[in-house]
Amino acid sequence: MKGFVAVSLLCLAGVGCSSSAVGDPCSPEQVPIGGFLASETYLETSSVQCATRVCLVRGLMGDPNNLQEDDCPRGEATCVPQDEVERTVYCSCRCGAPAGSAVPTCGCPSGFICDEVLETGGDGLRGSYCVRDPLLDVQ
Repeated sequence: MKGFVAVSLLCLAGVGCSSSAVGDPCSPEQVPIGGFLASETYLETSSVQCATRVCLVRGLMGDPNNLQEDDCPRGEATCVPQDEVERTVYCSCRCGAPAGSAVPTCGCPSGFICDEVLETGGDGLRGSYCVRDPLLDVQ
């Protein structure tokens, strides 16, 4: 009976903690002063919100923590509509690495493509990441 209870508790613990995968929402811990730039892609590689540990911000202009409402208490320039945050801030994973890198890569799910995001930096960061397929992205 003790074994059954232990297994049941482990199963419940696993159900209670869902893990985030590519495309799941995340919230970056560090936001640049003035917000993100739409022309840049940002990677947070230690995000505990994502099972992949990668929170990606791509194509967002502003601060995802300053959602657009009737009024913008922190200033108009950084306000962002909720649907834009959902479309541009999400969990990702590294799908391509430089030649000779021993860091594992992932496959991109449907609706995402493997795109080179970071050309400089260490072998553990440089490479391609799963990003929303722009041909499927309806604005």
